[in-house]
Amino acid sequence: MKTFLKILVGVLLAGGLFTFAFYRTPQERAFREHLKKAQANEESAQLALAQDYLLGQGTKPDTAQAVAWYEKAAASGSAQAAWQLYELYSSGNQVPADPARALDYLQLAVQRNWPQAQYEWGNFYAQGEQVPEHKGQALFWYMMAAKNGSAPAQAKVEGLATQEPDLFEQVSQFAAQLASAEQNNTQAMLEVAQSYRQGNPILQDAPLAAQWYEKAWETSNHTLPAAAMALWGLYSTGEGVEQDENAAADYLAAAAELKDPAAQYQLGEQAYSEDPARMEDAFAWFSNAAAQGHSQAQYMTGFMLLQGQGTAKSVPLAIRFFEQSANQENPSAQYVLGQLYLKGIGVKKSPRKGRAWLNQAAQNGSEPAKALLGI
Repeated sequence: MKTFLKILVGVLLAGGLFTFAFYRTPQERAFREHLKKAQANEESAQLALAQDYLLGQGTKPDTAQAVAWYEKAAASGSAQAAWQLYELYSSGNQVPADPARALDYLQLAVQRNWPQAQYEWGNFYAQGEQVPEHKGQALFWYMMAAKNGSAPAQAKVEGLATQEPDLFEQVSQFAAQLASAEQNNTQAMLEVAQSYRQGNPILQDAPLAAQWYEKAWETSNHTLPAAAMALWGLYSTGEGVEQDENAAADYLAAAAELKDPAAQYQLGEQAYSEDPARMEDAFAWFSNAAAQGHSQAQYMTGFMLLQGQGTAKSVPLAIRFFEQSANQENPSAQYVLGQLYLKGIGVKKSPRKGRAWLNQAAQNGSEPAKALLGI
């Protein structure tokens, strides 16, 4: 009997020691499961593991490990991880505060449509905190956050709709254009790009404008002259992109091939001003643009006909183009017509008509017309 009791006691003691040595609490078991799955690159497990380390759930608190796992999750595309890192680096409670790093992670979470981040980003623009103060930009991000389920953002949107109805209407229209652009509507892409280029109603962003113009150009399979013309302007000046004369020339030529009158006029200007041997090219480009109603091209076509540059001289035909341009309130054409009527060149001399055209030219800002009239 005593032997049996001794054996029983030994078994119980051994069992107790085994339990003590190998028993795991539910939190510890969860931690081990999170670690296993996190190491296998499961995003949700990486987030859970980071939280375990941060709060000491199932393991000792380890902020460095928490940050490391949040960073791995963020690198894998987790918006929540980016948001958590923003909170850690902005608060400075568990890691040293790092405003620059916090801002980077906030922007990353914003780009990944995390509603709390979008709401916070709206606050930044509303208050001018680390970014320029801008009501339109703030409202836009409140709208995005509200769309993604943020109740505080929805309250902000409703308040601003009452307080700033005009701004609300403009930003709502921009948000609708952006949504349409993201569905590959090329016209909407142009409108979004123009809004970013002009800085209305959202903050000016030339690089983003360039991206949308390029996307419109590519999505249209290179058939959208407005996109090509915008990109010509951007690459010519280096606005939002690295200045590139060759790229600019390519976009301009592409727009002209698509019969864009502004592009045709510009090529005419280049030929006319840069190379006297290319007068025929200049006249061809000007006349093509003039046929599409381009006012300045009509003026230049008339001027070259009047001078016999790049084409046979024809005063009557020149007058026809001057009249087309003048009727579109082109002051240069109005001034020339005034002179022709005053002197009776190609038309019946008429001081009355001459002065009438000169007056119109002066009203439209022609300095030569003002000087001739003594204004």
